[in-house]
Amino acid sequence: MMMRLVRRVGWFVFYASLIEFAVMLVFIVFVRYDAFYDGTKWNYTSYHGHSTPNLQTFYPMLQDVGVMMVIGFGFLMTFLRRYGHSGLGCTLYLTALTLQLALLADGVTTANDGYITLNVISVVQAAFTCAAVLISVGATLGTTSPTQLLLMALLEVPIYQINAYIGYRILAVVDHGGSIFIHTFGAYFGLGFSRSVLRRVPVKDHPREVSGYIPDMFSMIGTLFLWVYWPSFNGVVESGRSQGRAVINTYLSLSASTLAAFMFSASTHKQHKWTMVHIQNATLAGGVAVGAVAGLMIQPWGALLLGYFAGALSTLGYTHLQGWLQEKFGLHDTCGVHNLHGMPGLLSAMVSVGAAFFASEANYGKELYLQYPVMAPAINISSSLPLIPELEDVAPGEGRTAEKQAFYQALATLITLLMALTAGGASGLLLNYMPFDPMTWPQLYSDAPWWELPEEEEQMEEEPSNSELGKIINIQVGQLETINHPRNVKVGQLETITHHSAVD
Repeated sequence: MMMRLVRRVGWFVFYASLIEFAVMLVFIVFVRYDAFYDGTKWNYTSYHGHSTPNLQTFYPMLQDVGVMMVIGFGFLMTFLRRYGHSGLGCTLYLTALTLQLALLADGVTTANDGYITLNVISVVQAAFTCAAVLISVGATLGTTSPTQLLLMALLEVPIYQINAYIGYRILAVVDHGGSIFIHTFGAYFGLGFSRSVLRRVPVKDHPREVSGYIPDMFSMIGTLFLWVYWPSFNGVVESGRSQGRAVINTYLSLSASTLAAFMFSASTHKQHKWTMVHIQNATLAGGVAVGAVAGLMIQPWGALLLGYFAGALSTLGYTHLQGWLQEKFGLHDTCGVHNLHGMPGLLSAMVSVGAAFFASEANYGKELYLQYPVMAPAINISSSLPLIPELEDVAPGEGRTAEKQAFYQALATLITLLMALTAGGASGLLLNYMPFDPMTWPQLYSDAPWWELPEEEEQMEEEPSNSELGKIINIQVGQLETINHPRNVKVGQLETITHHSAVD
């Protein structure tokens, strides 16, 4: 009976229907509006007050984050010549699914009287979870079926929430823009997933893992949207002076990483040309690298320096590290998330350790206890400082020392790495079996198995002959071969120009 239904509607519709039905059922039973939005509690706030965040304060930046998810990430994933429909479409449906799952997973830890209550901050936190999932997708783009991606999101969301709960709630780690808990976790979960799910399918030198002039232009649209809106991502949960610093620091860091990407892209090319894959990705590395410390007193020059190192590190990751990791460890990373999110995220984590170690009232004043609440004394400091309005809501802390805070920043990073790699690898192993619709070699990097395409596109999707396999080059990894007619071949970090033998 079940297999007859699967043959009729397909694995994707089968699993998606089950998940959505279960999610709706949970929403019906357990999810309600915040008391401030609940029309049945008209006079509630008159008697009890409310703690609901101001919609007008958060919604403009939340819109920016939404643009980053759907347009930024979506178009960034359209660089593959025959996988543009799927790059955009999967981004949209995974964002929609993850939003629902994240509201439930995060709401479990904040439930009130047995109900999950929603406000604008709930949606902001859910958007952050969407970002982590979409980062993971980048590592497996074109190599996993829509069904596998659907189920990957289902498995990743609760693990992400558990890791974030440990970091934010238990260890009280500072990570303003999510460089540790979003970018690092998403990147290494995706890498672990990719390594496991591709055990049976050879992907190296696949003839369709190539880009083109038009796909690269579309992908660059995603880069530009991400670049413009990244300050909102890093600053949306901050307030006051911290939010202002987050916006300024992010813009400065992005500008520095952009210049570094252009410089290192040209300097590592044999003919000193720019490579589009570097410009699409490494220009954004500054936004990741500054994330964990975006609202802190790192000074403008610190933001510039951090962005420059991130841009250089990301570019060099594409030119030197990515191909080596695939060659030596079989670690396939379609979009290079290790270079854009993984390594810059770890860089940001290390900077956050140093920032916490040197944090003191000498460089923050009493605002130190807004940035690091657990470093506040065990008594209510606002009672002795009534003339500082910003400290009115500062609760008694733990009196944690700067050295201990730095230790917890490092510990949270290590826990994030271990959880992401372990959970990602286990998820990939699980979803590699037939009931989860794994990919076959002819289906890789192709829209044809999943989309109704125009007739001319269908014809172009036909499998290339064996003689063509050596002529088409992997865009990201950089396997270099020559062909017998003049053309430029884009190979990640390299571009080779070959000529007719008659010319020589």
